[in-house]
Amino acid sequence: MKSIKNEVIKEIRINKSIFINYLVPVNSVEEVNNCLIDLRKKYSDANHHCFAYILGNNQEVQKYSDDGEPNKTAGMPMIEVLKKHELTNVLNVSVRYFGGIKLGAGGLVRAYTKGCADSVKSATFTYLVDFSSVRVSIPFDEIGHSEKYIRDHFKLTDTTYDDSVNYFIEVETSKLNKFSESINERTSGKADLEVISTFEVYI
Repeated sequence: MKSIKNEVIKEIRINKSIFINYLVPVNSVEEVNNCLIDLRKKYSDANHHCFAYILGNNQEVQKYSDDGEPNKTAGMPMIEVLKKHELTNVLNVSVRYFGGIKLGAGGLVRAYTKGCADSVKSATFTYLVDFSSVRVSIPFDEIGHSEKYIRDHFKLTDTTYDDSVNYFIEVETSKLNKFSESINERTSGKADLEVISTFEVYI
């Protein structure tokens, strides 16, 4: 499963109708609703604001709207594009200005599919990666060989001091064994490493 890094905007014109397509990264229904409110305000004179969105690491939440277009000619085609590309945590909104020429059901499906698909083709993808929050305790006389390595290569979230220096860092779980080996080499095996928690992030 993957998501997108940044918003993508595409515009297409078909038989004088204008379709402005927004593909937006989102993490919650609240973010979806806020984005829809903003776009409806920005394009308050448009005829339709059709949308489709998918949320959850396993695409648990899926919803779409034809917003006045004939049933299943707008929202469903867009959500099918998102599902085909195994995307999640994304919202696709297609703003339509009617040009006076009816496209018919088939034409609408093709138009909304194309707008969404063109945006997906231009997107930069992010992928779900497992991370571990780790505490590394290192004796004071050994930090000279390891502190710069930790700060330069990992996300350091906190540092505390007691009998040792305790570094709290975030490491990709797949790289945890290699990190442990590197730290032990730099500290003559005196480092103590503890995994505090694990989590997933799109990167």
